[in-house]
Amino acid sequence: MNRLTARETKERLDALMKDPQTLYLGDIVNRRGRCLGTEVPYSEIVAKRLLHTHAFPDVLKALPKVPRGYDFIAKDHDGTTLDPTILGLQQESRVAVALYNHKILGKLGKVIDYLVPIDIEGKHVGIIDLVTFDAETSTVFVIGYAYNEEKRETLLRCSLDIATMRNSLDDNRFIQAYHGKLVGEHGAPVDLKEIKIESAVLLLEGSYQDRSIVVLKRMPHVADLLHDLGIRLFVVGIALELRDKPRFTRKHSLYPYKPVLNYVPVLRERSIPVL
Repeated sequence: MNRLTARETKERLDALMKDPQTLYLGDIVNRRGRCLGTEVPYSEIVAKRLLHTHAFPDVLKALPKVPRGYDFIAKDHDGTTLDPTILGLQQESRVAVALYNHKILGKLGKVIDYLVPIDIEGKHVGIIDLVTFDAETSTVFVIGYAYNEEKRETLLRCSLDIATMRNSLDDNRFIQAYHGKLVGEHGAPVDLKEIKIESAVLLLEGSYQDRSIVVLKRMPHVADLLHDLGIRLFVVGIALELRDKPRFTRKHSLYPYKPVLNYVPVLRERSIPVL
């Protein structure tokens, strides 16, 4: 892959601004390495441009919202899945279902839904991997996670992905859609008006993305962008290995089953450096 100059990097980013709702999918957002000449990481140049030229956090807030009447909760989301395969993106989807079946994710609270598609005016915008509710802080988390280490998505792309999903939501409509699952301890009712929505990214501890958090001190604009987007970063302390039975992992299996994890996931929150 040929290296790009800082100018070429900015030009490619600027071309994506015609549709901010899909900008996170752009190749330049997910480009790893350093620019030709300046040796500045591509992510740092992209983040600086998004902050200071495009005011991107404000652009995201003004995105079109999921329309009234949109059905967020799929009727078949019962913690089971069909046609699993051992490798690939379907494995990633099964991990989302397994985390739903695990129910509790530390500071993120109780998992109340998974793999929620976001579609606006007939256009597929993306997917929220997990939705959780922390009754203690009255917070609904919309979560994106990077499970497949081979994909090596940049931390910037993971963050822009979930920030885009979060800003495509009308808060009141989203909270109302899940009102039956937003309960306190022992089923106590909660005041829906007090509930807020936050964005989070869930990563594997020691993964490429987790290692990227450590070097945010050398990428201050990426850190600033994550702060301005309200992103919280979490890592899970064990590999998310599924405990599957062979007959359920045959390709084109006809049997619905509930994927579960081999180990209890231990979550830690990573701090974003303030520079």
